Amino acid sequence: MRRFFFEPNDRNGETVFLSEEESYHLVKVLRLSKGATVELLDGSGFVYCAMVTATGRRVELHIEAIVSKDDGKEQIIWVGQSVLKGDKMDTVAQKCTELGVTRMTPLRSSRCQGKLNAEQSLKKHERWRRISLAACKQCLRSRQLQLDMPVSYTEWLDEVSECAESVRLLFWEEEKKVRLQDIPGLSNNQPVILLLGPEGGFSREEVEHARKMGWITVSLGKRILRAETATLTAVSIVQYLTGNL
Repeated sequence: MRRFFFEPNDRNGETVFLSEEESYHLVKVLRLSKGATVELLDGSGFVYCAMVTATGRRVELHIEAIVSKDDGKEQIIWVGQSVLKGDKMDTVAQKCTELGVTRMTPLRSSRCQGKLNAEQSLKKHERWRRISLAACKQCLRSRQLQLDMPVSYTEWLDEVSECAESVRLLFWEEEKKVRLQDIPGLSNNQPVILLLGPEGGFSREEVEHARKMGWITVSLGKRILRAETATLTAVSIVQYLTGNL
């Protein structure tokens, strides 16, 4: 059954209005009409069965039943990803959504290529959000990936330092000894926070700064992986080790 997202603010009782973008997809692309039955997601874990009651620029639907509810008890996986060039961040946003990442924060670290101004950051964020929403519908994920606006590397480290009970892992190509299988506590339901660099990797100064704040540097093996491949590999292995894959 076709799935569509709606914002909780666009619900009035059992009546829901889709965004213009979702409405266009329903009416113009899928050519659904009044009386069609679809599933609705509100991004917080609920899946509803609903009927289209009116079409137009913003489609109106009536919620008929709750299909399922995600209890939200899955282990938190938070990815800090240095911004990658081109469309590589599109891939990371899509695949992190499919792999069940809870939250993703794009980071501005020293070796990121192509600095973004405020307007460009906003446009990029909106694009990544649309890609993530599409991935949610494709993989039948009911809880939306929390996708943050880009922030600086040091600002994010300060924010994350408040998560005292988390396991914090920085993936670094110069780490030769510690691997993911050596990390204790991954399956103890603690939040796991992953930090991954841009195409040029992290500088030694950035790595040492993170280490002083309690981060553990980890290797993904002897091969040098592309930045986007490293992220998807790290997330996949962590999700397997935590029992979420």
